Amino acid sequence: MALALIVLSAGNASAAPESDSADLFRRQHQAGGRIGVWSNQGELPPAAGQVNDSGSFKTNIHGASAYIEGFFGYRLLPWLTAELTLGTVNRGSVSIEEQGAKDVGSLIIYPIQVQLRLNSPRLHRTGLYPFAVVGGGLLYGRRTVQFTNAGYYSSNWQEESATDFNYVVGGGVDWPVAEQIGLEFSVKYMPMNLSLVTIEKQDALAFTVGVKYLYQRK
Repeated sequence: MALALIVLSAGNASAAPESDSADLFRRQHQAGGRIGVWSNQGELPPAAGQVNDSGSFKTNIHGASAYIEGFFGYRLLPWLTAELTLGTVNRGSVSIEEQGAKDVGSLIIYPIQVQLRLNSPRLHRTGLYPFAVVGGGLLYGRRTVQFTNAGYYSSNWQEESATDFNYVVGGGVDWPVAEQIGLEFSVKYMPMNLSLVTIEKQDALAFTVGVKYLYQRK
């Protein structure tokens, strides 16, 4: 909440006077998508290791990966928007081999979050609206098996999954470029405890650029 108060205070201090007729953006709902970089802030698994006496694994889990996210934001107040987001990141490949049978797949994480976006007024002459984000939600991770030479029903190692409920915080700037089109630049921190591929801490920073459709209810 301290981050939100700082953003709102800074916006109020540097904003030009606004009127309801001039500041359309602060009355609009929004929906769109984001794309960017998922930067690992947690652990990385070893490149290779033993599963048991007869099995071994190899990983190629990246420190940075492409991240995409869809979102819908409902404007509750001129300075407050409730937002639902669904993201996905493929963190890299995992292969497990035992007695000649081999599974090859990926480590994929899906953040499903509910967030509150706290917008400041427009910064003077810039057209930019700083915002802070605070919220939380479900983090679902899965080690998939996309290929196996043991056959679909006799895979030597089954897929595995894990879930966590955790918070998210972040911030950025909104930039309405037309009456119904906006851009945004944002970063958010997502701690997560998902026990997959020999590690648990999967914390991340997500740096994204977004495009959104802005609209008002009739």
